[in-house]
Amino acid sequence: MKTYLKYLLVIFFTVFSFYYTDKVIELSQYNNTILASIEKYADDNDYKCMEGYIKEEGVVLGLSGLIVNKNKSYSNMKGIGFKEDLVEYKKDECILNKKDNLDKYIISGNKYKNNISLVIDTDTLNYYNQMINIAKSENVELNTVVNLNNINNIENKTNILYKTNSNDIKEFKKNISNFYCVKTNDFDILKYCKKEKLNSINIINYIESDLLINTKKILENGSIIFIKENSKNLNELLATIKYIKSRGYNIVNIDTLLS
Repeated sequence: MKTYLKYLLVIFFTVFSFYYTDKVIELSQYNNTILASIEKYADDNDYKCMEGYIKEEGVVLGLSGLIVNKNKSYSNMKGIGFKEDLVEYKKDECILNKKDNLDKYIISGNKYKNNISLVIDTDTLNYYNQMINIAKSENVELNTVVNLNNINNIENKTNILYKTNSNDIKEFKKNISNFYCVKTNDFDILKYCKKEKLNSINIINYIESDLLINTKKILENGSIIFIKENSKNLNELLATIKYIKSRGYNIVNIDTLLS
């Protein structure tokens, strides 16, 4: 009887061992299929950082990428199977990005997207609202350069760039939560804005008059074009916006351009 039971146990464990091994192999093949699917998806969909570069006047930002986080994606899909909506990504940050370059002036967004920004440099505010309304009629967001004296007269306090001196920065931050500093000819603002963890922009493209002609000369991916607020530029703003759009460029706010 004992021998009979012994044989039964041997047979049971042998059958169980084959069954368990088969299931392990089956599960391993299933998991390998998930991993292979993730690998293929990553090969087809990863895009890595396209780096910017540094010029004498400042930084041209890079375009950060997104790559598949294979470990997290696999963890999400384990026991379920490959599903595209369970894929997780991680950012492939460029060295020349916005947040890690507070000690350098920015002169342009990345050159890989056909985005540009238009910035109105306010003075008297006599023509400012008309310029904003023209942009709105074309579904375009303009950015605005202001100083502490005229910020309270600006109705829409978004897309703001600030020309200032060091004493005004903390006061200005009480009014605006997200803004960029602008270098002017008579004041180097970089070190003060860096201390406040703010990015600074160096003006490379500045148009006082003949807006359309001068825009045609300097228009390229990533451009930040500063426009003097005056009657001449007001009269040419609509034609200029239409021209920019006709050339396939997107006119975006400064935060989008530099992201």
